[in-house]
Amino acid sequence: MTDRIARRGWWAWWLAALVACATCDARAGSVVYSNDFENAAGPEWSSNNVETTPAGNRHFLGGFTTDKVTLTLEKLPKHAYVRVTLDVYVMGTWYGNGTVTLAGARIGPNYWRMGVDGGVTLVDASFSNMDFISRSVPRDATLQSYPSVLPGEAYPARTGAAESNTLGVEWEGFEDGVSRQVDTVYPMSFVIRHDGTRVAFDFQGGDGLQAADGESWGLDNVKVEVLDDADVKRPDVAEMRRLWEAVGGHDPVAETVAFWRLAAGGDAAADFLRDRVPRGGVDRKRFDALVAQLDGGDFQARECATEALKAMGPPIEALLHDAADRAESAEVKLRLESILRGMGTTPPADPQMRRHAIAMRLLRVIGTPEAAKVARELSGK
Repeated sequence: MTDRIARRGWWAWWLAALVACATCDARAGSVVYSNDFENAAGPEWSSNNVETTPAGNRHFLGGFTTDKVTLTLEKLPKHAYVRVTLDVYVMGTWYGNGTVTLAGARIGPNYWRMGVDGGVTLVDASFSNMDFISRSVPRDATLQSYPSVLPGEAYPARTGAAESNTLGVEWEGFEDGVSRQVDTVYPMSFVIRHDGTRVAFDFQGGDGLQAADGESWGLDNVKVEVLDDADVKRPDVAEMRRLWEAVGGHDPVAETVAFWRLAAGGDAAADFLRDRVPRGGVDRKRFDALVAQLDGGDFQARECATEALKAMGPPIEALLHDAADRAESAEVKLRLESILRGMGTTPPADPQMRRHAIAMRLLRVIGTPEAAKVARELSGK
């Protein structure tokens, strides 16, 4: 442990500890699953492939590339929340936000996703192990969106990691022949509202990952606990004020910790956002007129309406979802869904619109009828 701290520096270890402590206001729950994969994965996993790291002889579930892997747990005891804790291994030439074509093959961007099957998305972010620049490593490849809760943002490679270059994965540069270590370990922990007897977690690498280039991911030290209402300390208004101040700040790790702590506030956090996040100020007549133009006979007018809707930004997100659900035209539905996907990959440049986007994401994570109502209000609906 001491060697790892020295290798990364105290500041980096502190950042990683913040991520791991994102749910430290929840007391110990009842452990319903725990596995360090020193023996086997078990039938609860859709894939039970276990490998060993080149250095340290650490067993982990993996390595996977674009595979979708699911952990399914059934017959859970009565509970109100579930906490999942794990280490994510990011191994090989992950290019983060970057895209490069080598030998005719397109590499990157490199994403990894984690979520509850049929429920909330917990991680949807790019990761980079390329903390250096060369002819085959463009600048964008040295940037990643993790740990931001908004896809498409840009932070230095390995931001939020607890370990770097400890697993023994190496890569030899194409142009200089230099062998470099390319592996990172990210501790993650989430508390989510859940009261069913079954829960399933999905893990998947993005389409940009290349198995032939040694780009893979794995899981270690996976633990799932169930908690009662009394086990989760909900933030009061004073704490929510402090947490909301961290959103939109310059520390992506602290912002992400604040986000997930606010999510534990449930309806109280939704009410808090109602009073502090400006309404979208959406011109409903203009919005409705633009949506109507998407079904017109003039292709150029449809294109212009699409671009105008994009320019209205995150405040119309909830309206777009409703319009897409009601759309009778296949083309209108496709255009609306395309605009929504774009919002999910291109974060707003304006700081206030960015905070609005984070608030909308937070309300989706809370997921209660009250949170959905606040989301509609903030969209000007």
